[in-house]
Amino acid sequence: MLLPRPTRRAFTLIELLVVIAIIAILAAILFPVFAQAREMARKTSCLSNFKQANLGVLMYVQDYDETIPPVDTGSINGPGWGFGRPDYVWPELVQSYIKNWQVFRCPSDPHANDRELSVDPNGNPEMPNDPNHYYYWGSRTDIGFNYTFLSPWVVEPTPAGTYVGSHGQTIASINQPAGTLMTADTIWDMQGGQPTGAGNWVIEAPCIRDSNGASIVPVNYFYSYGGWQPSPPAAANWLMFGGMWPRHNKMVNISYCDGHAKSMSINAVTRGCDVKASHAGAAFDGDAYIWDLR
Repeated sequence: MLLPRPTRRAFTLIELLVVIAIIAILAAILFPVFAQAREMARKTSCLSNFKQANLGVLMYVQDYDETIPPVDTGSINGPGWGFGRPDYVWPELVQSYIKNWQVFRCPSDPHANDRELSVDPNGNPEMPNDPNHYYYWGSRTDIGFNYTFLSPWVVEPTPAGTYVGSHGQTIASINQPAGTLMTADTIWDMQGGQPTGAGNWVIEAPCIRDSNGASIVPVNYFYSYGGWQPSPPAAANWLMFGGMWPRHNKMVNISYCDGHAKSMSINAVTRGCDVKASHAGAAFDGDAYIWDLR
């Protein structure tokens, strides 16, 4: 006796829609988690880059009389900072200790690639065999130096003419190396409220005076772009955070003068400082403020 053949039952339209809805809900929940995990890995890789770059700086210091490298070697009557030879920027000076230009590129920065780094300060592609090739790469590093206090820009007269460059400070002048910021994540510029053009070899300190209005910059003939602009207009500029940028899930990677690196919020990076536009604020707590040499 033959048994009746089982009846095949297909999915109904409602069942299919329910399955699709469940998959969509799971995707909406998991995709942000995956994105955060991916960014966490990039942040860790970036922190490793910071440590290697910091180590290169400290090796330079050992070879050059315990003096921090100039962020710009400068020149006599030269064109200024960021415009190429005869100037050299600090990543070029420590490159011989690191021997890897990828260290100066953050994996979270989509603009840190050969094409967008190989441009002059005005954004024009470099010419073939341009002697400034590595200068351009170095000036657009994602690792920005705390030049305000560690290697201030100067314009000063000399017997041969006006020197335009920077003065690296000695390690001995830093009272708390483990609590003094050396480098941080950076941007080159802003377009449409978003970073563009990779990074910047220097960052502006949020405060340059103490609560009494006295300058805490180590040199008197100091030059800067004018400090932070914490409340920028609708068209945000690169100085919103002094050139620094919190690209890692709203956190910024920094390194200290003793060699260690960590990730912090903007508020944590500026503690002890009354941040106002154009250096109008004051570093009212010398123990909490991590930028100066105190």
